[in-house]
Amino acid sequence: MSLIRKAQQESFIRQLADAPDHLAGLLIYGSDVGGVHELAQRAVRTLLGEAADDPFTLVTLGEDALADDPGRLVDEVQSVSMFGGRRVVLVRGAADAFRKAMATVLDLPMREAIIVAEAPGLKKDSALAKLFEKDKRLAALPVHADDAGDLRRLATEVLAEYGLKPDNDALMALQSLLGADRAASRNELEKLALYCHGRGRVTLEDVRAVCSDAAAHMMTDMLDAFFTGDAARGARLFNALLAEGTPAAAMLQAAANHVAKLRELRVLMAQGASAQEAVKRMRPPVFFRRQPVMARQLGLWTPEKLDVADESIWQAMRQTRVLPELEAQLAERCLLGLAMRARRQSAA
Repeated sequence: MSLIRKAQQESFIRQLADAPDHLAGLLIYGSDVGGVHELAQRAVRTLLGEAADDPFTLVTLGEDALADDPGRLVDEVQSVSMFGGRRVVLVRGAADAFRKAMATVLDLPMREAIIVAEAPGLKKDSALAKLFEKDKRLAALPVHADDAGDLRRLATEVLAEYGLKPDNDALMALQSLLGADRAASRNELEKLALYCHGRGRVTLEDVRAVCSDAAAHMMTDMLDAFFTGDAARGARLFNALLAEGTPAAAMLQAAANHVAKLRELRVLMAQGASAQEAVKRMRPPVFFRRQPVMARQLGLWTPEKLDVADESIWQAMRQTRVLPELEAQLAERCLLGLAMRARRQSAA
């Protein structure tokens, strides 16, 4: 299998439901942090189907856990599902400890689980990427920033899912407004689709009304407030965004993307960078006045706490799909819970 390029990834993910027995693992990596996480989640759900929410079929590990206990990956891969069926081991923030553990996994005569590894920010010339590209039992899926053509296709495809067709000038505006993060781009497009629901088309005025820089800044301020423990300010901004027409589900998705960014920065810290240095190395660059706030968040959110935050956000997102009439309440409760965790850590 080896390297699965961008044009092949959609069909590859769809075929995972019938994954061959020799497939040992996938590595999803690259500069598009949100895109890496989104593709990994889709891979897990395709592999497991309805069992993706079952803790007996899906085990999540972090790079730090493997650094502390290199044998943990082997133990999880060899464990047999209690009720039969396929199992998946999801590894987040995969780096050198994971690469070393994989060498042992590949020597096993029998493996009971498929590994899906997320490695946001990993370079294509890294030893881990080369391992997954060269071994026929593994597959590497690089996810990099979308170019102009990719963004136009993404906008057209996502809006079409909602029965909408963008005007040419609206499509050109979206191309300039959407960013390098695939998940964030999809989030903006879904927000736009909800705004235009039932109209059949998307105009330039619709794009300007929904995909504004002001809303983006407000979203960033809200996330910084919640992730530094300022629940009151975060709640004010949350309700302001709701009043502006931003769906609560979009704010949960933004929070999930924020966790992914913090996890990527934590990987840099594990490689020897200070919090301040890690933030300065972020791409796209962080506005200089925001850098101290991001560095402070890294002091509050350890990799283990980020795993907990990520799980609570995805649980809330699942609940909003089941109870859409309670979307705002469920999202706000989740985000306030994150603020409480950050405040407790700040006071410790």
